[in-house]
Amino acid sequence: MRCIGTIMKFDCTRCGKCCMVSGKHIRIERKLGERDYYCRDLISNNLVMAHVESPYLPGFRDKGGYLEENAQCHFLVRTPEGYSCVVYNTRPLSCREFRCCRMRIYHDGKNLAGTIKGRRSLSSTDADLETLWNDRIRLLGIEEDGQWDMKVKSVLEDAGYTVELYNS
Repeated sequence: MRCIGTIMKFDCTRCGKCCMVSGKHIRIERKLGERDYYCRDLISNNLVMAHVESPYLPGFRDKGGYLEENAQCHFLVRTPEGYSCVVYNTRPLSCREFRCCRMRIYHDGKNLAGTIKGRRSLSSTDADLETLWNDRIRLLGIEEDGQWDMKVKSVLEDAGYTVELYNS
């Protein structure tokens, strides 16, 4: 993590968890060749051409290409560095907009109480934080992400939590 003003820069660890279940959101509609595929982003319903990048082609071939029934993204491969997206530069919009961890919430300044992942999903076992989330934060009608982040940070800090915001 690197700090950019008051917002931390999220550094990807290449764990692959973000893509482990995205196979159900990205459907390959047609194979155009060894490296090109028409894909349907089922979240936006957009059709996009995905292009397998050269360095990943051998690993993608070894994986057996894509498997339609697989829950993991068809374009996720394991590399010595971790997991990689073989179509990263041509990935669908829902993949481009995905944010792994947008916020970490601490209780007493050091104990992790929860994280906000994806667009706006709380992951926590802290009952007080879950109550605050359900009573005040879930009801916020703010669409713009930056404004939403700052309002959530304010609500959480007013309740005694410490918040780290991340920019992916």
